[in-house]
Amino acid sequence: MFSENLKHYRTQKGFTQGELAERLSNLLGKKIAQINVGKWETGTNPKIEVISALAEILDIPEQFLFDDSKKAIDKIVKSAMPNFRHVIEHTTKIPLLDGYIGAGSSSYLDDLEVIDYLYIDNNYILDAFKKKEVNAIRVIGDSMSPYVNADDIVLFSFLEPNFSHSCGKYIIETSNGLMVKNVSFKMNGDIVISSENKSYSDEVIKCCSQEYLKIIGIVVGRILRS
Repeated sequence: MFSENLKHYRTQKGFTQGELAERLSNLLGKKIAQINVGKWETGTNPKIEVISALAEILDIPEQFLFDDSKKAIDKIVKSAMPNFRHVIEHTTKIPLLDGYIGAGSSSYLDDLEVIDYLYIDNNYILDAFKKKEVNAIRVIGDSMSPYVNADDIVLFSFLEPNFSHSCGKYIIETSNGLMVKNVSFKMNGDIVISSENKSYSDEVIKCCSQEYLKIIGIVVGRILRS
Protein backbone atom coordinates (compact mmCIF):
# COMPACT_ATOMS: atom_id res chain seq x y z
CA MET A 1 0.00 0.00 0.00
CA PHE A 2 2.79 2.47 0.93
CA SER A 3 4.62 2.00 -2.36
CA GLU A 4 1.46 2.43 -4.44
CA ASN A 5 0.32 5.49 -2.48
CA LEU A 6 3.75 7.13 -2.69
CA LYS A 7 3.79 6.76 -6.47
CA HIS A 8 0.17 7.96 -6.69
CA TYR A 9 0.74 11.16 -4.71
CA ARG A 10 4.11 11.83 -6.36
CA THR A 11 2.61 11.68 -9.85
CA GLN A 12 -0.43 13.66 -8.70
CA LYS A 13 1.96 16.44 -7.67
CA GLY A 14 3.72 16.16 -11.03
CA PHE A 15 7.12 15.20 -9.57
CA THR A 16 9.51 12.76 -11.21
CA GLN A 17 11.39 10.40 -8.91
CA GLY A 18 14.47 12.60 -9.38
CA GLU A 19 12.59 15.79 -8.49
CA LEU A 20 11.16 14.20 -5.35
CA ALA A 21 14.62 12.97 -4.36
CA GLU A 22 16.02 16.50 -4.82
CA ARG A 23 13.29 18.05 -2.66
CA LEU A 24 13.87 15.44 0.03
CA SER A 25 17.62 16.15 -0.04
CA ASN A 26 16.99 19.87 0.45
CA LEU A 27 14.50 19.32 3.27
CA LEU A 28 16.49 16.67 5.16
CA GLY A 29 19.90 18.22 4.56
CA LYS A 30 21.39 15.01 3.20
CA LYS A 31 21.66 13.33 -0.18
CA ILE A 32 18.66 11.28 -1.27
CA ALA A 33 19.16 9.57 -4.62
CA GLN A 34 16.53 8.88 -7.24
CA ILE A 35 17.22 5.16 -6.82
CA ASN A 36 16.01 5.42 -3.22
CA VAL A 37 12.64 6.76 -4.35
CA GLY A 38 12.46 3.95 -6.89
CA LYS A 39 13.06 1.36 -4.15
CA TRP A 40 10.33 2.87 -1.94
CA GLU A 41 7.89 2.66 -4.84
CA THR A 42 8.65 -1.03 -5.35
CA GLY A 43 8.29 -2.21 -1.76
CA THR A 44 11.09 -0.90 0.50
CA ASN A 45 9.95 1.31 3.39
CA PRO A 46 11.98 4.43 4.26
CA LYS A 47 12.91 5.65 7.73
CA ILE A 48 10.37 7.57 9.83
CA GLU A 49 12.07 10.93 9.24
CA VAL A 50 11.83 10.35 5.49
CA ILE A 51 8.14 9.47 5.72
CA SER A 52 7.48 12.75 7.54
CA ALA A 53 9.42 14.67 4.90
CA LEU A 54 7.57 12.90 2.08
CA ALA A 55 4.22 13.85 3.60
CA GLU A 56 5.32 17.48 3.95
CA ILE A 57 6.53 17.70 0.35
CA LEU A 58 3.44 15.95 -1.03
CA ASP A 59 1.21 18.11 1.21
CA ILE A 60 -0.70 15.19 2.74
CA PRO A 61 -1.02 13.62 6.21
CA GLU A 62 1.52 10.86 6.80
CA GLN A 63 -1.33 8.36 7.22
CA PHE A 64 -2.36 8.89 3.59
CA LEU A 65 0.86 7.17 2.50
CA PHE A 66 -0.31 3.99 4.22
CA ASP A 67 -4.09 4.12 3.93
CA ASP A 68 -6.17 6.82 2.23
CA SER A 69 -9.48 4.95 2.37
CA LYS A 70 -12.59 6.75 3.60
CA LYS A 71 -12.43 4.80 6.85
CA ALA A 72 -8.87 5.94 7.46
CA ILE A 73 -9.65 9.55 6.58
CA ASP A 74 -12.60 9.54 9.00
CA LYS A 75 -10.31 8.20 11.72
CA ILE A 76 -7.78 10.94 11.01
CA VAL A 77 -10.50 13.58 11.26
CA LYS A 78 -11.69 12.32 14.65
CA SER A 79 -8.20 12.35 16.14
CA ALA A 80 -6.89 15.48 14.42
CA MET A 81 -6.04 18.82 16.01
CA PRO A 82 -8.83 21.40 15.56
CA ASN A 83 -7.23 23.37 12.72
CA PHE A 84 -6.20 20.26 10.81
CA ARG A 85 -9.60 18.66 11.39
CA HIS A 86 -11.25 21.71 9.83
CA VAL A 87 -9.13 21.31 6.69
CA ILE A 88 -9.78 17.57 6.31
CA GLU A 89 -13.50 17.80 7.04
CA HIS A 90 -13.84 20.32 4.24
CA THR A 91 -11.97 18.19 1.73
CA THR A 92 -13.62 15.67 -0.59
CA LYS A 93 -12.00 12.76 -2.44
CA ILE A 94 -13.38 12.67 -5.98
CA PRO A 95 -12.64 10.07 -8.69
CA LEU A 96 -11.20 11.41 -11.95
CA LEU A 97 -12.65 9.40 -14.83
CA ASP A 98 -10.65 8.30 -17.85
CA GLY A 99 -11.72 10.40 -20.81
CA TYR A 100 -12.78 13.84 -21.94
CA ILE A 101 -16.10 15.64 -22.12
CA GLY A 102 -16.47 17.51 -25.40
CA ALA A 103 -16.96 21.25 -25.47
CA GLY A 104 -16.88 21.77 -29.20
CA SER A 105 -14.55 18.81 -29.80
CA SER A 106 -14.93 15.03 -29.92
CA SER A 107 -15.16 13.25 -26.58
CA TYR A 108 -14.60 9.82 -25.11
CA LEU A 109 -15.30 8.07 -21.82
CA ASP A 110 -13.61 4.76 -21.03
CA ASP A 111 -16.43 2.87 -19.30
CA LEU A 112 -16.23 5.03 -16.15
CA GLU A 113 -12.70 3.82 -15.39
CA VAL A 114 -11.10 5.80 -12.55
CA ILE A 115 -7.55 6.92 -13.34
CA ASP A 116 -6.86 9.10 -10.30
CA TYR A 117 -8.41 10.78 -7.27
CA LEU A 118 -8.61 14.50 -6.60
CA TYR A 119 -8.73 15.98 -3.10
CA ILE A 120 -10.63 19.23 -3.41
CA ASP A 121 -12.13 21.87 -1.15
CA ASN A 122 -15.87 21.36 -0.69
CA ASN A 123 -16.37 24.97 -1.70
CA TYR A 124 -15.79 23.90 -5.31
CA ILE A 125 -19.04 21.90 -5.19
CA LEU A 126 -22.57 23.29 -5.27
CA ASP A 127 -24.13 23.11 -1.81
CA ALA A 128 -26.97 20.79 -2.86
CA PHE A 129 -24.46 18.14 -4.03
CA LYS A 130 -21.83 18.19 -1.28
CA LYS A 131 -23.20 14.98 0.26
CA LYS A 132 -23.83 13.21 -3.05
CA GLU A 133 -21.50 11.18 -5.25
CA VAL A 134 -19.46 13.49 -7.46
CA ASN A 135 -17.10 12.59 -10.32
CA ALA A 136 -14.51 14.58 -12.23
CA ILE A 137 -13.61 14.54 -15.92
CA ARG A 138 -11.43 16.67 -18.15
CA VAL A 139 -12.74 18.98 -20.87
CA ILE A 140 -11.67 19.15 -24.50
CA GLY A 141 -12.62 22.05 -26.76
CA ASP A 142 -13.55 25.71 -26.24
CA SER A 143 -17.32 25.94 -26.65
CA MET A 144 -17.81 26.44 -22.88
CA SER A 145 -15.08 29.06 -22.56
CA PRO A 146 -14.63 31.06 -20.36
CA TYR A 147 -16.55 28.85 -17.89
CA VAL A 148 -14.15 25.98 -18.66
CA ASN A 149 -11.37 25.68 -21.23
CA ALA A 150 -9.54 22.71 -22.71
CA ASP A 151 -7.89 20.53 -20.02
CA ASP A 152 -9.92 22.13 -17.23
CA ILE A 153 -12.01 19.74 -15.15
CA VAL A 154 -15.75 19.66 -14.57
CA LEU A 155 -17.28 18.07 -11.48
CA PHE A 156 -20.60 16.36 -12.05
CA SER A 157 -23.15 14.13 -10.42
CA PHE A 158 -25.05 11.46 -12.34
CA LEU A 159 -28.74 12.29 -12.52
CA GLU A 160 -31.26 10.39 -10.49
CA PRO A 161 -34.51 9.15 -12.10
CA ASN A 162 -37.21 11.82 -12.35
CA PHE A 163 -34.75 14.65 -11.72
CA SER A 164 -36.03 18.21 -11.55
CA HIS A 165 -35.81 19.83 -14.99
CA SER A 166 -34.10 23.08 -14.04
CA CYS A 167 -31.92 25.12 -16.37
CA GLY A 168 -28.19 24.71 -15.82
CA LYS A 169 -24.99 23.09 -17.04
CA TYR A 170 -25.27 19.39 -17.82
CA ILE A 171 -23.34 16.46 -19.23
CA ILE A 172 -25.36 15.34 -22.25
CA GLU A 173 -25.07 12.68 -24.94
CA THR A 174 -26.17 13.19 -28.55
CA SER A 175 -25.14 11.72 -31.88
CA ASN A 176 -22.02 13.90 -31.54
CA GLY A 177 -20.95 12.17 -28.33
CA LEU A 178 -20.68 13.36 -24.74
CA MET A 179 -20.67 17.10 -24.16
CA VAL A 180 -20.86 19.69 -21.41
CA LYS A 181 -23.46 22.34 -22.33
CA ASN A 182 -25.96 24.82 -20.98
CA VAL A 183 -29.40 23.20 -21.06
CA SER A 184 -32.68 25.14 -20.89
CA PHE A 185 -36.10 23.50 -20.59
CA LYS A 186 -38.95 25.42 -22.27
CA MET A 187 -42.61 25.44 -21.29
CA ASN A 188 -43.61 23.88 -24.64
CA GLY A 189 -41.34 20.88 -24.01
CA ASP A 190 -38.47 22.00 -26.25
CA ILE A 191 -34.89 21.84 -24.96
CA VAL A 192 -32.29 24.47 -25.89
CA ILE A 193 -28.62 23.44 -25.93
CA SER A 194 -26.24 26.39 -25.80
CA SER A 195 -22.58 27.25 -25.26
CA GLU A 196 -20.78 29.90 -23.23
CA ASN A 197 -18.67 30.72 -26.28
CA LYS A 198 -21.09 32.70 -28.43
CA SER A 199 -19.31 31.74 -31.66
CA TYR A 200 -21.23 28.46 -31.29
CA SER A 201 -24.90 28.49 -32.28
CA ASP A 202 -27.71 27.34 -30.02
CA GLU A 203 -29.51 24.10 -30.85
CA VAL A 204 -33.23 23.68 -30.23
CA ILE A 205 -34.38 20.10 -29.77
CA LYS A 206 -38.10 19.74 -30.31
CA CYS A 207 -40.19 17.72 -27.90
CA CYS A 208 -40.83 15.09 -30.57
CA SER A 209 -37.10 14.57 -31.31
CA GLN A 210 -35.66 14.16 -27.84
CA GLU A 211 -34.97 10.44 -28.21
CA TYR A 212 -31.65 11.61 -29.71
CA LEU A 213 -30.74 13.42 -26.50
CA LYS A 214 -29.71 11.83 -23.21
CA ILE A 215 -28.99 13.96 -20.15
CA ILE A 216 -26.31 12.09 -18.20
CA GLY A 217 -25.42 14.32 -15.27
CA ILE A 218 -25.48 17.80 -13.82
CA VAL A 219 -22.36 19.94 -13.50
CA VAL A 220 -21.79 20.83 -9.85
CA GLY A 221 -18.39 22.52 -10.01
CA ARG A 222 -15.19 23.05 -11.94
CA ILE A 223 -11.42 23.09 -11.47
CA LEU A 224 -9.51 25.52 -13.66
CA ARG A 225 -5.89 25.19 -14.66
CA SER A 226 -5.26 28.85 -13.84
